[in-house]
Amino acid sequence: LKAADIFDQASGPVEGIGAYIDAKMEISRHHSAGSKVWASEVMHGAPVIQDYLETTLEQWTNGRIAVIQSWIDRGLMAPIDPRHLLYMVWATTQHYADFGHQIETLNNSDPLTDAQWQAATDSVKTIILNGIGAKSAL
Repeated sequence: LKAADIFDQASGPVEGIGAYIDAKMEISRHHSAGSKVWASEVMHGAPVIQDYLETTLEQWTNGRIAVIQSWIDRGLMAPIDPRHLLYMVWATTQHYADFGHQIETLNNSDPLTDAQWQAATDSVKTIILNGIGAKSAL
């Protein structure tokens, strides 16, 4: 959740969502085991973390939805459902952790290099930010 702290300080979606994607990609790169444990827990009905999902994560999510909605209301991005934007960011960035083996296999059985990680991060940001019509508030 700390990865999204930038949402509270960002003036618009380019800065806020862009920095969040950067942070989520770094987490996927350096903490892939944690992402896999989280995914497995959720896929099994969240027997251990259900209370956390219903309290902390729900409050956090609603806070981010409010920020994104404020950007929409200010004309800084397309009128989309903020909840589904968050789901898309989570799914896309966590793919690099949860399906790392597949990515390596399709990368000639090699882990992504620093340059490839940066290219992946830049691509994810470009696709998502362009897709939501994000504008800088600066």
